[in-house]
Amino acid sequence: MSFVKFLQGIGDRLGILETIVVPGSPPTTRIQTRSVSLRELAGEINTGDIRTLADSPSELSVPFEKIYETAGISANPSDWTIERLKQILASELLSSKPRMEIQKSVLELLKSEGVPVETIVKDAVARDQAMDSYEAFIIDKMQARMGMRRKRLEEIESKVRDLQEESRALEAALAADEGKWREWRRHKRAREQELAALISYVVDHSVITTDGRDEIP
Repeated sequence: MSFVKFLQGIGDRLGILETIVVPGSPPTTRIQTRSVSLRELAGEINTGDIRTLADSPSELSVPFEKIYETAGISANPSDWTIERLKQILASELLSSKPRMEIQKSVLELLKSEGVPVETIVKDAVARDQAMDSYEAFIIDKMQARMGMRRKRLEEIESKVRDLQEESRALEAALAADEGKWREWRRHKRAREQELAALISYVVDHSVITTDGRDEIP
């Protein structure tokens, strides 16, 4: 789904989570939500370079990381990106905790390092935009390619059906020829035997050829 359609589907506001200190003793923190415009989170990506990448003959083999790089999205492991968040969530320190504790730990870590939550969200949105853009550039090419191959497959299947019909017709004709040929040879042998029997009354040696084979040469 394109980012524009996504915005149309859910509206233009997004709840950003953050931790706040609740006054009291002992000090406690809780998570609150503040509203941010989704359009403020949408950044610019290098659509021209993405189009060039999509024109490659092996477009479906291009890794997502290459699409992100082409779009101008940071691949620096020290930058705060959704990929760095993924690594943190996979760490042994957090992976075994309940979801609410994980969420709180992540928000506190971002706050301690002075990283706005919007930074992570913008990175995730940019990656989604890059993939959507890449898909938009290759969809026509893929549809044309698949359409061409479907048409060629239909042509081949049609030829196969025609060949199958021709094969069945040839098999039937061959069987008919073999049957007629055997029948004709039976009549021939019978006639030769008759001739041999008749001529035996006037000669003492066989002068008529007879062939007892039934197989077709």
